[in-house]
Amino acid sequence: MKNKGLSNYILVLVLILVSIGVYVNTLKGDFLIDDEQGILNNERIHDIGTYFSNHFKIKPGALLEISRVFLWNISKNNPFCYHLFNVLVHTGCVILLFILCGILFNNKTLSFLSSFIFAVHPIHTEAVSWISGGHYAFSGLFYIAAFIFYVKSFNSIRNLCLCVLFFVLCLFSGNACATLPFMFILYDLFFRGEGKERVACRRIRIAFLSSIFILAIIFLAAFFISKNDFMHKIFYFRGFNYLIVAAKAFVYYLKILYLPVQRGLYHPFAFNTTHIQDVSPALFYSLVILLIAGWSFFKFRRSFKPLSFGVMWFFLTYAPYSNIVPMCNIISERYLYLPSLGFCVIMAALFLKAWEIINRSVNYRKALRLLAVAALTLFLGSYMLLTIAHNYEYDNIITYWETNIRNFPDGYTVYNNLAATYYRMGNINNAIAYCLINLMVDSGQPHVWCNLGKIYREIGDFDQARYCYQEVLKIDEDYFPAVKALQELNIKEKDENEQ
Repeated sequence: MKNKGLSNYILVLVLILVSIGVYVNTLKGDFLIDDEQGILNNERIHDIGTYFSNHFKIKPGALLEISRVFLWNISKNNPFCYHLFNVLVHTGCVILLFILCGILFNNKTLSFLSSFIFAVHPIHTEAVSWISGGHYAFSGLFYIAAFIFYVKSFNSIRNLCLCVLFFVLCLFSGNACATLPFMFILYDLFFRGEGKERVACRRIRIAFLSSIFILAIIFLAAFFISKNDFMHKIFYFRGFNYLIVAAKAFVYYLKILYLPVQRGLYHPFAFNTTHIQDVSPALFYSLVILLIAGWSFFKFRRSFKPLSFGVMWFFLTYAPYSNIVPMCNIISERYLYLPSLGFCVIMAALFLKAWEIINRSVNYRKALRLLAVAALTLFLGSYMLLTIAHNYEYDNIITYWETNIRNFPDGYTVYNNLAATYYRMGNINNAIAYCLINLMVDSGQPHVWCNLGKIYREIGDFDQARYCYQEVLKIDEDYFPAVKALQELNIKEKDENEQ
C-alpha cells in the first residue's frame, strides 16, 4: 500500500510539473482586450474595503471577482500574478481529473494518461493563457471537485455535504454549475454501481438533487432570457436555421478539439452568419456523429465504461455552448475547457484498448508496441509544442491580433480590432491601413467606414472623412453615428470658413 501511495504521489508530481511547464511562458504575458475593462479599468476591485462595503453582491461569478480583488491588491497592474493564478487553477483541474478517473475506473494508467492529455491540450490556451478566459478553468475546478464528492457520497453524508459546498463554489465562480445536477442524475442512472444505501442518505440525496435541479433550471432560464434575443440580433438567425448552425458548429468544434493547430479568438466559420445557415455536408456529418456517440454510450457503458463516461461528460458540458438555444458565441475555444475532459478520457481509453489488443498479438507484438509508443509520443509531444507555441501569441495585444489574422486571414473582423488597437496606441497610419484592408475584404461594414471617417476627421482630412461617412449612409441611411458625424463635420467646416 505504501508503494501504491508513493507511486500516486510521483504521478501527481509529474502532472504538476507538466501542467506548469507547458504554461510557464504565459507568465510574462500582458493584459489583453477584456482584461482592461475587467481588471485595469475596473475601479470597483481596486480597494478591498470599498469593494466589500459598496460593490460586493452574491451572484454567479462573485468568487472570480473576489479573487481579482485580492490579486489586484497583491500585484496591482502587474499581470504576472493573474497569469500564475490561471496556471495554478488549471494544474488543480489536472490533479482533480487524475483523482476522479482513479475513483471511477480504478486504473492508474488510464487516470494518468487522461490527465496528461488534459494538461497539455492546446485547446485550453484561451482559458489559461488569457487572463479573462480563466474563469472557465476556475469554475471547472469546483465542477470537477463537486462531482468527485458526489461520486463518493454513497452512504456518506459528509461527502454529500462537501459536494454541496463545491456546487455552491461552482455556482459563484461561473456558469458551469448549470449542468452539474444533470451530471449527478445521469451518473446515478448509468454508472453508479449496485449497493444498499441507507434511507437517511437516500432522502438527503433526493432533496439535494431536487433543490439544485430547480436552481439549475432557474439559472438557465435567466441566462436564456438575457442572451437569446441578443444572439438572434447579432447573428441574424431566422426561424430554426440556428439548429443548422448548431449542428455545423458541433463538427467544427470536434475538428479543432482533435487538431487544435490554429488558435484564434475569432474563427472564420462564424463570420458569414448567412452562409453557415445553409445545408451542407457538415450538417449530415454532425447527425452521423451524434448517432454513433449515442449508440456508443449505451453499447459500452458496462463493457467499456471510460468511453461511455467520456461521451456523457463531453455532451453534457458542451450542451450550454451548443447554441441549440442561441445564448453564446458560435465558436470560442474556451468553451471547450470542461468538455475536453471527456475527450481526453476517451482518447486515453482508446489507446489503452489498442495496447490491450496489441498485447494479445503473437507475431508482431514487439513491432506494434514500438509503433504504439511512437504514436502516443508524437501525439502528446505535438500537443505540448502547440500549447507552448500558442502561449506566445498571448504576449501582447499586437501579437494577439496579428496571429489571429495569420491563422485565419479570411477573418476580416480581426482587422478592425487591430486597427482600433493601433489607433489607441497612436499609430494612425497602421490604423488606417487595417481599416482599408478590412473594407477590401468586405466593403459593406458601416462601423468600419465610420471608424475610418473618425480617424480622418481627427487628423484634419475632412474630405476623406466626409467620403467615409457618405459610404456609411449608402449602406444604412439611418446609421446614427455617421449622420451625427456628418452634421458635426458640416458645422466645423462652416465655422472655419467664417473665420
